[in-house]
Parts: sequence; C-alpha cells; structure tokens
Amino acid sequence: MQLDVKTIFFITGLLVSTTGMVLWGLAATGRFDRWLKYWGISNLFAGSGVLLLTFRDQIPDIFSIVVANMLTISGYFLLMVTVHRLYHRKVAWQPHLLLLAVTTAFFLVMQDSSQFYSERAAISAAICGFYCALVAHTTRTIAREEDISSAYLVTGIFIFTALVFGLRMLAALTDHMGGESVFSPGGVNMWMILLAAIVTPLWNMSMLLMIMERINRNWIGRALRDPLTSALNRAGLSAAMENAIQGQSDKSSTALLLVDIDHFKQVNDKLGHAHGDELLRMFSDMVRSHLRGSDLFARQGGDEFVILLPGSGEKEGREVAERLQKAFTQPTWKIKTADIAPTLSIGLAVTKTDQLPQSLHSLLQQADAALYQSKQGGRNRITSVQIA
Repeated sequence: MQLDVKTIFFITGLLVSTTGMVLWGLAATGRFDRWLKYWGISNLFAGSGVLLLTFRDQIPDIFSIVVANMLTISGYFLLMVTVHRLYHRKVAWQPHLLLLAVTTAFFLVMQDSSQFYSERAAISAAICGFYCALVAHTTRTIAREEDISSAYLVTGIFIFTALVFGLRMLAALTDHMGGESVFSPGGVNMWMILLAAIVTPLWNMSMLLMIMERINRNWIGRALRDPLTSALNRAGLSAAMENAIQGQSDKSSTALLLVDIDHFKQVNDKLGHAHGDELLRMFSDMVRSHLRGSDLFARQGGDEFVILLPGSGEKEGREVAERLQKAFTQPTWKIKTADIAPTLSIGLAVTKTDQLPQSLHSLLQQADAALYQSKQGGRNRITSVQIA
C-alpha cells in the first residue's frame, strides 16, 4: 500500500500546530501556570517545523531543513520543559541551549537537500528521542510520587516514542531508511512517520488526562489539608486512615499521639501571630521529617496536632514522641530570645489496628486526657494510656 508521505506530514503538522495555538490561547488568559504556555509553544514549534518540511524543494533549504528541523527539535525540548514545570522541577537551561546551538550548526553545514539525508535523520531522531526519554522519566516520577495513574499512560507513550526514534536513528545510520528522501514512499521511514502521526495526538490527549487528574487531586488535597501547615485536617485524617491501616496485621497496634505546643499563646501575644504561624509551619516540617510514609499527621486545631502511627505500640509511640520533643528544641533559638522556650506536651493512646475505624473518637478522647495530664504535670511531658 502506497501512502502520500507529504500528506501525512501536512496533516500531522496542521493538527499539532492547531493544538499549540489553542493551548497558547488558553495560556494567554493568565488563568494557568507557565507550564501551559510551554506546552502550547512546544506544539506550535513542532507542528510548524513539520509543516515547513512539506515544502522541501519549494522553498530554500535553510527554511525547509535547518529551520524546520530545529523548530521540531525545540518543540520536543519545550515539551520536556513543560513536564518539568508541571512537576515544579527546575530546568538546567544552559546545557540544553548549548545542545540546540550545536545541532543548529550541524544542520547549517548539512542543509543541502540533495545529500546528508541519513545524517540529518540520525541527528534529529537521536535528540528528539532523548527528550522523549526525559519526559518519560519525569512523568514516571509524577506517577509514583503523586499516585497519578494516567501519568503511567503518558510514560508508556513517550517510552514507545523514544524507542521509535531510536529505531529511526539506527535505520539512518545503517542506510535502511527505505529511500533517499524523507518523502520516499515505503520502507522504514514511511511507517515511522505514520506511527508519529498516530502517536502525536495520543500523547497530547494522555498529557491532558494526567494534568486533569493531577489538578483534581490537588483540589481534593486542599480540601483535606490545613492551608497553613499542609497537615491533614480532621476530614483528611478520617479519609486517609483506612488506606494507612491496610496491610497491617489484625493483631497489630496503632499508636496515636496528641501533641500540643507549650507556651504557644505567649508566642502570639509577645511576638505576633505571624511569628506564631511560622512556628506552626516549622513544627509541621520537623514532624514530617521524623515520620514514616505510612504515618499520618493532622492538625486538630490551634496548636494541637494528631499523629497516627499504624503498626506501632506504646513503646514505639513513646520513642517517636521523645524524638519529636528533642528535635523541637533544636530550631527554636529565635523564640528563646524573647524569653519564650516552647516545648511539646504529648498524650499517647494505643489501640488494636483492626478496631481503629470504630475507636478513633474514643482514642482521641483517651489521648486528650493523657495530654491534659502532661500539661498539669508541668508540660514538656509524655503521658500514655492503653485502651482495649
């Protein structure tokens, strides 16, 4: 079956360019983060580069070869920038811009359309495949760290695309492209171009799914978290509790720590609420650094926090409480300059893990009673109680 390769190129370029213009238009509204602008430009660049390729032998080679290839490669580079921005990861611009500059120099030297076809194909395939691999690596990280299932789909598509580019590079290096021109019908080149025409809209759709799922999760996360400390709120604690105890043995115990910051009111009264908020954020960051991935950390209200330790008994819970008390005294030197030395009073209660969903309320009451004893006993203490 003979296919018009130029038509495939033109339709692909037109579709990708149109997608880029739509995304750019959305970014121009100012209602989205900068990653949307990069995503729009990446599609616009890649699509424009493919469209320019279709005018080979009709316009000067510097436009149909050098500019066309560099726009396409820059589109893949900006796609990598998009997912990095989406993940809030910095991009080391200098080495990538250097790579693009060197690649431009190579294409300027090899811009004659009557020769260097295989060399140009190998270079462009290698660099585009490299950026596809970087995109796949970042989206896989997003999938694993943020539990975004659609990110696995994006990862799979870009891994496949990187492999296709790798095969194209090998075909070019071994003179198996199936013709002397990018528009030659049949052969490996044509089928790879056909695959690209199919995969390109797929990766845009899959990225849209990933972004929508991520935004949805972020909004849900905001509803279940305290905005000041990023700790879970009460609803978030209840929602996360069932997942946290899954896989735990029926005979295991779960420890609950109810933590109160001593002298917190003095901090607010003498130093101001801004300093009090900073102390709460500092405390929350410190707690998270001492907990396991399966542990839960929630703000009960004011300066009172809940820590749930699945699979831990009274001994393990007390050890965690002691570590937190010790760690909390280290970064508070700014507070001490105002003759205030905040410490932690902690109430500890333990129950069987399989009874936790039904006994959470009574467990909190027990821990609250234990916390009251710690306060009455002089503060900076740990008081524990164990319920059946």
